[in-house]
Amino acid sequence: MAAEGKDGIARIFERVLRDFRPTYNEVKAAESVSNDLMLRLKKALPRNVEIILAGSVARGTQISGNSDIDIFLLFPREMKKEEMEKEGMKVARGVIDRKRGESAVIKYAEHPYLQLISKKPPIKADIVPAFKIRDSFERGSSVDRTQLHNDFVLKHLSTRQKDDVRLLKVLMKFHNVYGAEAERGGFSGYLCELLVHHYGSFSAVLEAFARLRPPLCINAKERKTISDALLFRRFCSDFVVIDPTDKDRNVAAAVSKSALARFVLVSRMFLQNPTIKFFYGVEYSDERSTAKLKKIAAGMGTDAYFATFKVPDIARDIIFQQLAKFTTRLGERLAKSHFEPVLSLYNAEGTAAVAAFFINKGSAASVVKAGPEVFLKDAPNAFIKAHRLTFIRDYRLVSVDKAAYRTPMGLFRDELRAGLPSYLRGAAIRVNMVPEKHAKLIYRKYMEATNI
Repeated sequence: MAAEGKDGIARIFERVLRDFRPTYNEVKAAESVSNDLMLRLKKALPRNVEIILAGSVARGTQISGNSDIDIFLLFPREMKKEEMEKEGMKVARGVIDRKRGESAVIKYAEHPYLQLISKKPPIKADIVPAFKIRDSFERGSSVDRTQLHNDFVLKHLSTRQKDDVRLLKVLMKFHNVYGAEAERGGFSGYLCELLVHHYGSFSAVLEAFARLRPPLCINAKERKTISDALLFRRFCSDFVVIDPTDKDRNVAAAVSKSALARFVLVSRMFLQNPTIKFFYGVEYSDERSTAKLKKIAAGMGTDAYFATFKVPDIARDIIFQQLAKFTTRLGERLAKSHFEPVLSLYNAEGTAAVAAFFINKGSAASVVKAGPEVFLKDAPNAFIKAHRLTFIRDYRLVSVDKAAYRTPMGLFRDELRAGLPSYLRGAAIRVNMVPEKHAKLIYRKYMEATNI
């Protein structure tokens, strides 16, 4: 890259960091809340329970506006898991100070934890019970690894590299590939930290991914790239980043193929034409989303089928996992009935959830199915008996059968009658029109999907 190009990119990076590096006041506010909360917890806990600050705030890799706090209560490993959880949650509830405007929500990962919500300053703090461990073999649950992640990042990332992690997070965030939760299927904060550690800098991460062709396996502990087919089969993935604190864990397991592909494309496009707009996303209005979706469907020559649901107020990961399962299963059934969706999207917010399928207009009176080659002994006869009309195409038998569904609507109705994932309730199917609250959810997903 020419020196002038490098200077230009450096100016872009510095501008982005000015916007997204936490301010002095923001850092001090997070420190004040975390120190006060940890002091309250220390007074309520036995001496053999260690309290640590974890997550991006502790590691110094948080981005401005996201200074949420992670506090871990590390109990002795010899305790029973149920006892550790019960005692940790009891103490966490006990430190909530309603007079300060604090409130709490019980959340669930592998086991329950408490999220404290502070209004002044506006910060959330997760208080997580866990076991004190020295290596991953001692862990009682996956959250126990966090203390090891903390130690590794603090030991191996320089101050400059922490800013590089911020740049990586911001770029990924505005291209909708940041976050390992089911809703996003993207890169976790810890994965971003490991990538900067492995490649050395933000620029080097972009350069590596711009020319990436999977499979890719990174040994983050030794900063080596590995080519081993056994590892890819073992982790059932073609993108593997081995956790330096646990050789049996793929830190990139949550990254979907589409998220990886999007980041590869964004990296290449930025390096080819570096502009600051890559870090700030696309501005749009979601007003009149119903009309906008109708126009989008017409532009693609499709009908839009919307499945709307009412969902309970539980962990978003669970809802998004069930929406993904429903959307994938129904998409496969539509494709088998010759109504393959051009585009499928799903989203949820509060108690509203929706899945959308954009399907080519038209109906199907009959379907063509490829059968066996005629040279086989028994299969051709069985195929002919099973179908009302058959003919030969090259070496293979082909059947023409009456379509099980003339339009997608019948299939949708049968699918809803057959049963839904447990938390998707009150289902309704609509064609081309949907209530505005559901339309907004799908329009946002559409804008994310097409922001390339």
